[in-house]
Amino acid sequence: MNYFNLFKLSQKFNIDKKKLIKNFYKLQKKYHPDMQKKKKISAVNQLLISIKINKGFNTLKNRFTRAKYLLKINNEKNLLPKNNNCYQKKILTKQFKLHEKIQEIKKKSNSYIHINKFIKKLKIKLILYYSQFNKKIKEKKINYANQIFYCISFIYKIIKKAQNFKNKLIQDKEIRS
Repeated sequence: MNYFNLFKLSQKFNIDKKKLIKNFYKLQKKYHPDMQKKKKISAVNQLLISIKINKGFNTLKNRFTRAKYLLKINNEKNLLPKNNNCYQKKILTKQFKLHEKIQEIKKKSNSYIHINKFIKKLKIKLILYYSQFNKKIKEKKINYANQIFYCISFIYKIIKKAQNFKNKLIQDKEIRS
């Protein structure tokens, strides 16, 4: 089942979220077991359809999972670029530097301010990567989209790590207060 077809959306990265939500509610109203007065479909099948509708909705509403799904339906099984060692080394070097940056921020006395700035910069970088990803998907250059998604995946992990550190700083401050 193609989630884009299920929700009557074009198979592209940038989607109409209002249409997604509208069609989600229409489908749930039609297939959700609690909404069925006349039993046209068995309760088990209703539940299975409802679960697929929820899974599709959750996949398409999030940029990251939507990008991953687009790659999947374009038959790209590997999320790492194939036979491109130079590209992978370049990305790994960038990743290492970002990890080092978090370690440097941890040592600073005003680390809360620095970690906030760092997270904001990463989120801007993420927006740029999504823009590049969208362009490559439109151009049907799936291998390049794959490479960009690899970068997106890593930036997500770094943001999560930085936000965990930020949350720890907040908790430590609350404990001291």
